[in-house]
Amino acid sequence: MNKRETFALLKMISVFYEQFSFDQEKVNLWHDAVKDQTFDDMEENLLKHVRQSPFPPKVSELYIKSSVPGIVPDPDETKVILTRHYVPANSEVVQKELANIRKLLGIERE
Repeated sequence: MNKRETFALLKMISVFYEQFSFDQEKVNLWHDAVKDQTFDDMEENLLKHVRQSPFPPKVSELYIKSSVPGIVPDPDETKVILTRHYVPANSEVVQKELANIRKLLGIERE
């Protein structure tokens, strides 16, 4: 992001949130924090934030987070992960495991 795009982003925030004001110092500091992001990504995150929060965003709330292990995925990311990695077991494996469960629980099948 260049500084003009940072200014445009802050201007958008001030339109959505009347209590949000900014000056040159805030533009400079925000730019230092988000210059490695794209304007489109930041704008998209701002629009998501606007739909969810009545408060102006902090830089960390708009910043695209890298996929670092240990971070809990949001519901949409979880659906993608599950559909990508889900391989149903074949019926033989299912029946074998059900038999193991019945044995553990003491259930006798006729």
